[in-house]
Amino acid sequence: MLIKLLDYLQDGQVHSIEELAELSYKDVDSIRSELEYLERQGYIRKVSLQNGCNHNCCGCHGCDQPVSNMTMWEVVK
Repeated sequence: MLIKLLDYLQDGQVHSIEELAELSYKDVDSIRSELEYLERQGYIRKVSLQNGCNHNCCGCHGCDQPVSNMTMWEVVK
C-alpha cells in the first residue's frame, strides 16, 4: 500500500491527509504514520509553504490555493 501512497503523492494534484486516507481506505492516523515512515526512509520529504508558494517545488499545482501555512510532501527522485 505504500507504493499506492507514493503514486498519489506523484500524481500532480494536491491531496490533504484526509483525502489520502479516503483514497487509500484507511484512517488519517495510519496515513500520517505511513508518511512519516516514507520520510524516514528517504522516499519523500516535507515541503512547508508559509504565506503562499515560493515556486521551488516540483509543480504540485497548489499555488492557486490561498494558504497561510501548509505542509506537503514531495517524492524524492
